[in-house]
Amino acid sequence: MRYWLSNNWDMSITVGEWWNRLAGSGLAVPTWNRSHGGLAATAQVQRVVEQELAAAGTIAPPLWGDGVRVVGPAVRHFATPEQLAEILPALLTGQQLWTVLLHEPGSDDLMNPACRAEFDWKYVAVTGTKLCTDHTATHAVLLARSGEPGTGPNGGRRGLTCLLVEIGDQPFDAATGGLTFDGARMLHDRVLGSRDDAWPVVKGMLPYLERSLAGRIRRGLVNVEPGAAAGNLDRTVGDVLSDHRPQEPPDVERRAR
Repeated sequence: MRYWLSNNWDMSITVGEWWNRLAGSGLAVPTWNRSHGGLAATAQVQRVVEQELAAAGTIAPPLWGDGVRVVGPAVRHFATPEQLAEILPALLTGQQLWTVLLHEPGSDDLMNPACRAEFDWKYVAVTGTKLCTDHTATHAVLLARSGEPGTGPNGGRRGLTCLLVEIGDQPFDAATGGLTFDGARMLHDRVLGSRDDAWPVVKGMLPYLERSLAGRIRRGLVNVEPGAAAGNLDRTVGDVLSDHRPQEPPDVERRAR
């Protein structure tokens, strides 16, 4: 690990190049399968990798937001091979910043969204407003009503679809946190999992949404926002580090008090 760092950590390279090197070596997500960009390593090996990255004062892998932590596991489990080949490289190299759009402003009813996904023979059109906690995100997993609820105890979980969407220039209301889609069209291949059966995808993401990211951002590492909109990809790591001080995880800060 130290030998690798001596040959790859360079203050003159860009953040984008640094993340490319981490992803290419499997060090961004060591515990993931090799086919998904990892090393199939144990959690203990992951801790050693992160400790060495932190000891060298490097920039953390692109872990900001819901991408690697929440969307990554969902995509790895439910995506098609074509979706995996498209999404994982951009996720692990920080080219895209992903979030999840499950809830809606003013509503706690996760399984009864007003946002709708209308399918025709080729396209699906999304109309409605979703609660967005990261307005700088470039892509999202969006939950929408695509059909009528079924009957029985789990009927309300039917007729829902998860979609992989580009946020683009969709209007964002900072006062409500609402991101509005007005007939945004995409191809059917944007469905994540099965059409009208999104509950397995949602159920799989919820535990990851509840986990803190603190354990992955160790003392000595700088957490930098990925995605083209953040403007960090083309900056040198030296320039970025000059604007940041090493961050301590929230749980460390609490213990220090």
